[in-house]
Formats: sequence, C-alpha cells, structure tokens
Amino acid sequence: MGQSRKIYRKLVDIEEALATVEQYVTLKPLGIEEVPVSESYGRILAEDVRANVNLPPFSRSLMDGYAVIAEDTSTAFEDSPVSLKVKARTFAGSKEKISIDHGEAVEVATGAPIPYPADAVVPVEYTDESNGVVKIYKRVAPCENIDILASDFVMGEIIAFKGSRITPSLVSALISGGVDEVKVFSRAKVAIVSIGDELKNVGEKRLDFGEVYDSNSHMIASLVKEIGAEPFILGIARDDEKAIRELLDEGLEKCDIVVTIGGTSSGLEDLTYRVIDSYKPGVIVHGLKIKPGGPTAIAIAGKKIIVALPGFPISCLTAATLVLVPIISKMQGMRLTEDDKIKAILLVPVRGVIGKKRLIPVIISKREDRYLAFPYVFHSGSIGRFSKVDGYIIVPSDIEGISAGTEVEVNLYPGSRIADALYIGSHCPLAEKILTHLRKYYDIKIIYSGSMGGLRALKTGINDIAGTHLLDEKTNKYNLPFLEMLNLKDVIFVRGYGREQGFIYPRNLNIEIRNFEDIIDNNLRFINRNKGSGTRTLIEKMLWEVAAKRNVDYNVIVHSIKGYNFEVRTHDSVALAISQGLADVGVAIRYVAVKYGLMFTPIAVEEFDFVINKKSLSKRAVEYFVENIGQLIRENTRDMPGFILLQDSGEKLDIEK
Repeated sequence: MGQSRKIYRKLVDIEEALATVEQYVTLKPLGIEEVPVSESYGRILAEDVRANVNLPPFSRSLMDGYAVIAEDTSTAFEDSPVSLKVKARTFAGSKEKISIDHGEAVEVATGAPIPYPADAVVPVEYTDESNGVVKIYKRVAPCENIDILASDFVMGEIIAFKGSRITPSLVSALISGGVDEVKVFSRAKVAIVSIGDELKNVGEKRLDFGEVYDSNSHMIASLVKEIGAEPFILGIARDDEKAIRELLDEGLEKCDIVVTIGGTSSGLEDLTYRVIDSYKPGVIVHGLKIKPGGPTAIAIAGKKIIVALPGFPISCLTAATLVLVPIISKMQGMRLTEDDKIKAILLVPVRGVIGKKRLIPVIISKREDRYLAFPYVFHSGSIGRFSKVDGYIIVPSDIEGISAGTEVEVNLYPGSRIADALYIGSHCPLAEKILTHLRKYYDIKIIYSGSMGGLRALKTGINDIAGTHLLDEKTNKYNLPFLEMLNLKDVIFVRGYGREQGFIYPRNLNIEIRNFEDIIDNNLRFINRNKGSGTRTLIEKMLWEVAAKRNVDYNVIVHSIKGYNFEVRTHDSVALAISQGLADVGVAIRYVAVKYGLMFTPIAVEEFDFVINKKSLSKRAVEYFVENIGQLIRENTRDMPGFILLQDSGEKLDIEK
C-alpha cells in the first residue's frame, strides 16, 4: 500500500504493560447487580455472603441402618452380636422428633433425622432385625455415619467471600445455605474484531486459495466467557482502514473493551497499529517481551481499552491469557486463576483402593517456590467443605497408597485459585471477623477444623495461621503447652483475646445452672462438643473436678450425664440444638447465647490465640496479619459481647527450632 513499515517501539514485559494501562484507565469493577443464585455460575461476588440457615439443619443419617448410642455397640462382633430393641422407624423428610435410651435403636433411611441422643448409625448390612429386636454385628464410633447438625456451616457464617468466583459447588453451597439471590460485579463487555482479507466465517463452505477460517475470534470469545465476561463477535474487517475503524467504533460504543485480532506485526500490509493509534491518547504499548505473543499492542480510546492481538493462534491465545485476562479480571473484581494442573508435595500419606482409581480432594498452599498438597477428605454430602478444596489427586487403582513427601499432580477445579494465605483452626466469630478484614486485601482461605486440628495441620506445614483455645489441665494454661506437646517449632505465637465460656440454656428452663452438678442432679439433657476442641477440654476438666469432689470414678460421672456422647462441632451448633429443644444445656461462648436468645452462666474466660508458621512470613497476607493483629483485636472486641481484650493481646512470642 506504499506505507512505510512501522517497527515495534520499546518492548515491555507483561507487568509493565499492565501498569501502563492503569496510568490511563483505572481497572476496577464496572458496577454491581443482583442475580438469582441459580443463574450466578461464573459471576464474581460483590459482597460476602452469609448462610441464612444451618447446614445440615438437623443431624441426619448418611446411610440406611440403625441409629444407636455408640456405647451400646462397644461389645458387638460378628460372632457375638449386641441386641437392641427397635423403638421406631424414620425416613428422609420425617418431622417426628424421636428419642431413645440405652438398649434401643431406631431404623433410619439415608437422610433421615437422627433421634436424640443417638450418636452413630450402624449400616444395615451389619444388622439383622427380627420381632422388634435388631442384632448388631459391628461396633461403631461416636459420629460414625452421621452428618452432624450444623457441622457444614452455621447460620450467619460467611460461606462465600467478596471476590470469589461462583463455581458449581458454590452454587450448591449457597442454595443449601438458604441464599436465593447474590450481588455480583457486572460483566465486562468485550467486542472482538478479526482483521484480514484472508479470513472467512466458518459457515462459508468454500475456501479459495490463500483463505482460512476465522477461528481466533471464537477462541478469544471462549476465553472471555471462561472468565465470566460477555463476548460480542462483531465480524471480520477487511484490510482497509475505513472498514477496521467502522467495527472499532461500533465496539467502543457498545462495549468496555475492544479486541482486535491480526494486523499487529511489522509487515507492510498490517493496518491495525495505524488505526488504533488514531484514537486519543492512542497506542501506549507496542510489543511485549514474550514469545510467542510479542506483536501485541494496547491503545486507549478515551476511557476504553483496545487490545490488539497477533493473528497466529498460539501467539494470540498466549497474549490474550497474559494481557487481556488480567485486564478483564480487574474490571470484574475477579482474582486470576492458575493453570488447571500443578505439581505439589503431598504432606501426609493417603490410602488407595486396589482395583479402583481414587480421587482425593486436596487443599493447596504455596511455600516459597513449591506447592504443598494436604488431603481434605469428607463425605460426599458435605457441600460446604467441597467448596473449600482446590483440586484433587488421583491414587491409581494398582497401588495401596501414596506416601508423604511424594510429588503429585494436582488437578485444579474450575475457577479455583491458590489462596494468598490459609487459616486452619478453631471456629470463632471474632477470628472470622478479623480474617474477613484481611480478605479486603488478600484471598484468605478459612477452614474450621477445631483447635487441635489446626495445630496438627500446622505441624505438616500446610497452613499459615492456626487459631486455638486449648486448656492444659496440668498447668492450667492455654495453648502454649500444646505447642510443646506437639513439638511445634519455628512458629510465632500471637496472644489473642479472651472469650467468656459458660453454660447456655433456654430462658424457660426454670433452673439456674451453675455447674455440672446441677445438670447431673436435675437429669438434664446435655449436648457436648467434639473431641479435640478447646471447649471439650474445658468440659472434661470440670468433670474431673466433679469426680474428685464426689469421690467417684470419672467414668461414673460421664455416664451419669444424659447425652454426653451427643457431639457437635461448633458453638453455634450447641446453641442451635438447645434453641430447637433437642437438648437442655451445653457449654459455649457468651456470643452465641446472645445470638440465640439463651441464658448464660459464666464458667471461665478462655484465651483464643493464633500460631503462625514462620515460613509463611514471606507472604504479604501473613505479614499483614502479624503486623496488624493487635490493632484488629482492639477494634473488634468492643462491639462483640463475650470477647475480652487482654493486657497482652497482640504480643508475639518467637518459638525457635
């Protein structure tokens, strides 16, 4: 065409290119809209979402069988079964509240409510019923084959955070949590224009010599859809400045971003640069330090962005992934995704099943220059937990397992992203509030495992932060003795805050509960906390004191408490069960007593502390947490009943190797 060749300007790396764009256009969410959860897949949450109900809303059976008090099956063997009276039968959807005593069982179907105070289900294949009596041929442990009340999440708990992309599992978790609509960031609208005389639409049957089908526009449209934006393919522009400008003007009028494909190299026949530079302020980036994908240009037209991608498919996709995706993501409030497969070091061994390929859900954490994989196994009905995992590993069918320290391939779930920091530990409303503050700046993954679970996870190296409130009965001190017991070294201990623990019970109980003796003497129905929790440790300490005072064996005291083996995993679960009339009394923090309108008798002020993996201090999110934890505790203890600012809140203790 007689035009002089336009050679690339100074080539820049990806980071510099994106920073240059932000000098002209602020890359921020375009707006907020409310959509039904059923139509929200792929969208980006514009606010934290809390559960409107507890999940599950009642304890339910995970299989067909017989609900029993686990202790009654302790002597059951194949050649010496235990016989129990069948009191009733219940099915999924049953609204009847049934209770049993020792020596009784209830036949339950999968999904059926568990009678109080049954704490396990014996699978039907290990039973034999005749004349109202069932023989049990296998002993079961407490909580076995039961989906415990509110064990997945509790009403008011954040189940999805602002900035999260809505995945299929998160759709299920939101609906299961009683959420019908969510606020999401508006989709970015992306116009796509392919340039070239050689291009034809795929619907045109015949290709003449020198012609090719325009596949790039559909490839980029698919990529745009993959990250939740709306693509608009405007068509093919011939190698003519006027034709190109007409389609670009249309795209700039209708959309937020315009993408051109082709016409970006330094050849004489390439027109894209001249056209996009005619807008004001025009071209700001012309050439990237990547191969393939180098001949990429970025221009600004007013406050809108034009990204000119090269025409060869691999170069086109590479440049789009590295440049276009980050721009669109920021405009939608979205965090970038990782590749769909990564290599990671397995932190604990996993078992296989000979003859079957086993998929193990894992949580991924990044430590310096490598990924770590921690198996996070749960039953198939636990939707809330499933939304926490990053991917899965495959144990082949011909091996018995994979040992710790093995490098494994992790298949990442669609939309998953490796968190900036990982918290595993005890659930606490104040800790949640502090971690939620961090999520304004970083992607923090939160998994509630109980105090001991958090410390044990920290021992493997998977998590960055653990929350704990364990009382050592020998020293009568919180948390620090357990670091020594577990030989946890190379960590930072952060003093947290006080929490009022006490007995919680209904206002209409007509009994003031001051201690466990009141519970025993009045034959009240108790609801316990799970083993390994700090509250369970406190409960056991008090029962040892009762046993010593009454000069009786500890086990005698335990067996005298109705429902002692009826366990739940959170403070909210205790309060919920009592408010639903499933139990009379439990031990929990004052905060949930206020939340559920229950009476509260103080027992003790426990210490909730944080333990930090020192190897995680290189992460900005963890560094921010350590630097600001004292201030965050001071700010948040003021407005939350039952939480107490300690004299040394926020102080740190370095525990060396």
